[in-house]
Amino acid sequence: MAYQSYNRVVEPYDHLGDAGVGTVYQSPASYSQPWVQRDGDLSSPEIEMHHTSRPGAPTHRASGNSEYSTTSTLFPSNGEPNGEQHSFLNDPINKLDQTFTTNSYVPYKDNTGRQLRHILIGSSSRFLITAALCAGYLIATVVWRNKGVQSEDQKRLYNTISTGISIMLSLNIASSFKDMALNMRWPILSSKKRSLEEIDLILHADSMTKLGKLAFTAKSPAVILTCLSWLLINILAQAGVAVLGLTYSWDTDYSAVLKSDHPGDISVPNMDHFYPGAIKGNFSEQDEEYTAHVYGGLAWDFKVDDIVNAPKYGEIYNNSAAKFFQDYSKNSLEYTFLNSPAGTLGGFDTFSMYSDRTINVTYKCDSHKVIANGNGSFNNITVGDGIGEVSISNLVEESTSFFTNMPNNGTYYFPNTCDDNNRCSIVEAFEASKTDPWYYKCNITVGKTTNDPSNDSWVSDDMAFLAASSIAQIGYTDENGQEVQIYPNGSYVGVPLYGNTTKMGMTMSTFAIGAIGGASMYNPTKITKGIVPSQGSKLDVGHQYFFYTIIGLIMGCHLLFCTIVAVLANRVTVGPDGHLAMSLLLRPIADKLEGVSGGRKNNAYKNATKRTSARYEKAGNGRWVLNTT
Repeated sequence: MAYQSYNRVVEPYDHLGDAGVGTVYQSPASYSQPWVQRDGDLSSPEIEMHHTSRPGAPTHRASGNSEYSTTSTLFPSNGEPNGEQHSFLNDPINKLDQTFTTNSYVPYKDNTGRQLRHILIGSSSRFLITAALCAGYLIATVVWRNKGVQSEDQKRLYNTISTGISIMLSLNIASSFKDMALNMRWPILSSKKRSLEEIDLILHADSMTKLGKLAFTAKSPAVILTCLSWLLINILAQAGVAVLGLTYSWDTDYSAVLKSDHPGDISVPNMDHFYPGAIKGNFSEQDEEYTAHVYGGLAWDFKVDDIVNAPKYGEIYNNSAAKFFQDYSKNSLEYTFLNSPAGTLGGFDTFSMYSDRTINVTYKCDSHKVIANGNGSFNNITVGDGIGEVSISNLVEESTSFFTNMPNNGTYYFPNTCDDNNRCSIVEAFEASKTDPWYYKCNITVGKTTNDPSNDSWVSDDMAFLAASSIAQIGYTDENGQEVQIYPNGSYVGVPLYGNTTKMGMTMSTFAIGAIGGASMYNPTKITKGIVPSQGSKLDVGHQYFFYTIIGLIMGCHLLFCTIVAVLANRVTVGPDGHLAMSLLLRPIADKLEGVSGGRKNNAYKNATKRTSARYEKAGNGRWVLNTT
C-alpha cells in the first residue's frame, strides 16, 4: 500500500513569524490555492475556502509481510518487529505536515537589551505598585498613630484603608509572581530535555496547583526543591501581608478623651455648699465647717505642683497627677474644674476632662516676732513690732496653732472678716517655740470662678468664706467665739517657718484650695450643657520593628525577584504567553498526540506524554522551538 504523501516546502512553520505576501500553506486541511494579495478584508467575494477532510493515519492489518500495523508505532506490540520500536514522534507515517513557506521575523535576538528592557518594564510596573501600596500602608499607619485619640468613624476609616491596601497588595504580589513564573518557564525548559508530561506542568507554572502536582510527580530532586521553594515563597509573601495586621491594634485610649462637636449634657459638681457625706437632709454651718476642714486636710494627698504644669483645657483627667498648682509670683494657688460624662457618680470619671473653668486662692501675710510667753505655755502672747498682746484659747508647746475669730463673737476679739470682701477671711497663726516663736496674720481670699458664664461651677460667698479659714476651724468655737486648730511640728501644716510669710500664706491657701477641690470631687453633681468628653480609641503599633521589617522585606524581595527573573529569562528568547501564539508553538506536538490517541486522553496519550521528551531550544533558522525526540 502506498504512503499518503504531502507536498513539502523548504522552511518550517514559524509560530511567531508573519506570513509574507504570497505564502503558500500546504496542509491536509488548508487552503490549497495561492494567496492573492488583499487589503485584509476576509469578506472579499474573491476568496473561497474549500472544506477538505483531514486524512487520518493509514491503517493496515498486522501481517508478516505488512510493514505497518493498526497499532501506534509509538507503543509497538510484542509481536511487532524491532524495526518499529521507535518514537512515535519520529514515525514518518504520523508526522503531520508542519512546514510552511513564510518570512522569518524574530522579535528579540538572544541576550539582547531590548528583551531585557521589555521584561524589566513589565515587572517593574508591578513592583512600583507594590512600593506605592506599601508606602500607603506605612503612611496611613503613621498618620493614624500620631492622631492620638480616635472616634469610631476614624477607626472604621483606617480599617477600611488598611484592609483595601492589604487586598490590593496581596493581589498585586500574586499577579507579579505569576508573571515571574511564566517568564522563568523558558530558561527552565531550555535547560534540558523533559517529558511532555513535565513540560505541560511547567507551562502551567503560574498555577500553584500545577506546581504542587509537579513537585509530587517529578523524580528530579532539583525540580522538587524548586517547586517547593517557589510555593513557600508565595505562601510567605501572602502570610507577610496578613501578618501586618497583627503588628498593631486598636486599644482604649486612657491618655485622652474625645470631645463632642456640639454642647451636650455633662455632669458637674454642685458648689453652693459643703455637703457632709453622711447627712442627706438639712445641715448646719458647723457641719459645713467640719467638712471644709476635712477636705482641706486632703490637699497634700491630692498633691500640689507648680503652675507651669497646670492641665490644659480638654486634657483627660489624671487621677494620679497634682490637682492644685501654686504660683509664687502671684501669691496664689489654682484649681481646675472637670467636665464629666452625664450620669457620672461623684465629681469625676475615668473619661472626665479638664474644663476651662478655674478658681484660685490668694494670700497676703505679715509675720512678727513673739517677744514674750512664746513657748506655748501661755494663752496670752506678746508680739513685737507694736502688735502687743494676742490671746489664743488653746495652744501646745512645740506646735503651731491656727486660729480665727468668728464674726459677732461677742468679745473684744477682732472678727475674721476682711473689709468689703465677703470671700476673704483673716487667719492667724502662733508658732510656739522655746527659742524662736513667731506670730502670723494672713488674709486668705477665695476668688470667683473664671470662664464660667453659665455659673456651672459657681462657688457661693458663704462657701468661699468657710474655705478661706478652713485650716483653723472644725465647727466648734470656744466661749469667746474663737476657733483653734493645733498642728504638731512634724506635720505638713505645723512645721516651723520662722517668719517666712510666703510659706505660711501658701500653707493656709493650700488648705483653702483643698477644701474647694474636695467639694468638687465629693459634692453631689448636677446636669448642665457643655462639651461632652467620651471614650476614644488609639492605634497602638505594638510591634513597630516587625511592621517596618515586613514592609521592607515585601518591597526588597519583590525587587530582588524581578531582577533575578529578568536576568535568567533573558538567557533565552521568552516564548509566547497568549493562547493563540502558544497553540502555534505546541501545534506539532499536539497534532502528533492526536494521531496516537485519536483526540482522547487515553492510556496511549498518557504513555506518549511520559515517554516522549522535548526541549526548548534554538532551531537552525534562529527561532526557538520545542524540539521533540
